This record gives sequence, C-alpha cells and structure tokens, in this order.
Amino acid sequence: MRLSSTILSLSLSILIAFSFSSAQLMSGKNLDVIRVGTSGISQGKIDSLAHLLGQQQSGGRPIPPEAMKQLRWAVVDNLVGQELLKLEIKKQKIKVPNTRVDSLVAIFKSQFPSEDAFQKELKKTNVTMKQFKEKIEQQLQSEVILEKMVPYPNDPTEKEMEAYWELNKKKVQINDSVSGAQIILKTTKGESKTSLDDKKELLKGLAAQVRMGKATFAMLAAQYSDDPKAKTTGGVLERFLPSTKGKAFVDALSKMKVGDISGVINTNEGLMLFMLTEKNDGKYESYKHQIDYILRVNAEQERQMAVKKYLDSLAKVYKVQYFNKDYTPPEAIGEVK
Repeated sequence: MRLSSTILSLSLSILIAFSFSSAQLMSGKNLDVIRVGTSGISQGKIDSLAHLLGQQQSGGRPIPPEAMKQLRWAVVDNLVGQELLKLEIKKQKIKVPNTRVDSLVAIFKSQFPSEDAFQKELKKTNVTMKQFKEKIEQQLQSEVILEKMVPYPNDPTEKEMEAYWELNKKKVQINDSVSGAQIILKTTKGESKTSLDDKKELLKGLAAQVRMGKATFAMLAAQYSDDPKAKTTGGVLERFLPSTKGKAFVDALSKMKVGDISGVINTNEGLMLFMLTEKNDGKYESYKHQIDYILRVNAEQERQMAVKKYLDSLAKVYKVQYFNKDYTPPEAIGEVK
C-alpha cells in the first residue's frame, strides 16, 4: 500500500508542488488522465510531481524506470486521495482551529534559514501566503477526517508482545552474536588525559542527545564517528562476536538490554559509544525491542489498508475515472477488479 496515512507527509517544497503544480506542468501533457468528481488531474501534473519526488529521494542521481513508475503510482494515489478527501471535508464541514494552521505554518517556515528564503520559495512556485495557508488547513482537515474514520492503532501491549514471542520464538537464532551501532573516537598512544577526557565528554553528550530525542544515533555517528564507513552506514554493525571488541566491551554489554546505549567504552579500537539493537541469546527480553517494532509496522500496514478501503468507499460517492492505463496504479483507488 503506497498511500501515506495522512495523505500529505511531505516536505515544504513537495507540499507546495502537490497543491500548486500548474507552474511546473510539462508542456504538451496537460490532458486529464484522471477525473475525480468534476476535477481533472493531468498527465503533466503527475509527471512533474513524480520527477520532483524522484529528485528529492535520489539526490539528483538517475532513477530507474521501475522506480519512477512506483513514484508515479504514489503520486496518483496521493492526488486522487486528496481530491476525494477535499470533497468529503466540504460535505462534512470539517473545521480546524486557526491556531493549528499557524503552528504548522511556523514549522514549515523553520525549514528555511530566514523569512525571506521562505517567501522566495513561495514566489518561485507562484503561490501566495493565503494559498499556502489554505493548503495547510486542508492537510489538517484531512488528518481530522482520517483519524475519525480510521483511528490510529494503539501501542503494542506487553500481552501482545509476549503472544507474538510465543508464536515465533522457535524461529530465532541462538548464538553469541549481537548487532548494533557504534560511534568511535580513535585514540593514540600517549594521548593526553585532557584530550581523552574531552572525547569522553563528547560521547556522553552525544548519548544524551539520543536519549532525549534531539538526534538519532545514526545521524550523530555519520557526523562524529572516526569510522569512515559511518557516513554511509550510520555506524551500523552487522552481527559480530562481542569478544572481537575486547574485554571492556564484553563487560559493558553484559549489563545492557536491547535498545540501550552504553556509557563510554575503552575498546581496542578507541573510545566507543554503542547502541545495542540485537542480542541473539534466545531470551524474550532481548527481542522485545524488535517485536515492538514489528507489531507497530503490522498495525500501520493494517491501517493503510483501512485507509485504502475508506477511500474506495468515497470513490463510489464521488466518481473516479482513469483514462490512461499508464496512469492507473495496480490497486488504484476506486478501481473495481
């Protein structure tokens, strides 16, 4: 299921483009390939947005044809979903407080270094501030109606996680290996105590940032770790034997649970901060973090299916027509197989 749970979980530039992409339409492709109610969606609009999404995700690298097709399907789903929700919002007279709109506008503005830079982005896409606020309001209205019709799942309970473990515990591998992520600050023979203390304090500060939710471990590893691979891997280590990192690492690991971040460890590679993500000892406690993640993903997938079902029901009320098979996703909203 490709449809985002809120229809528009997008960056500012993509959000603007989804709403006001007429300035970016590709010439010669302005014929409607989809119609929702009385509103048409052109081939040019879909192609422009798919290209914009692709450039954002690939960093300018060439996008394979199959990947571009999947992006096109995602764009189609989002645009059709938007139009259906827009019609239903009008019918149900869904309102959101102006304070919520202003708050979200402020968040988007914060992505830019200054007010002037933000206004230039609006001007570049031929969008007024009034139009932008209207789009933000529509996004919030969409979230209200989706939450009303398809509520978000509750967090997994201990009972649910234990039940999942009982069903799957025979499938886990039991050995001495672990997985996780590291931030390494290399040390040299004879390095001063002051320098070592500074490095320890830096690592402690990085750990605090992760624990407080101010940064991700992967982001900090890419920025600070002396391991050159960390810039692309985020410091992630595939399964390995703890003994390869030395006795101090083994001792520190014995006190950690999956999901924990260690204190500063003096290893044979240098000073290390380690986040444990997998411990293959066959004990339930070591797999709780992973089970929690799996159950959350499963619940979100079920909700995505429910969102699709709800949008299909709206498509029966507000007629959706697809005129071009190249712009009709395999499980297009409103399409009856």
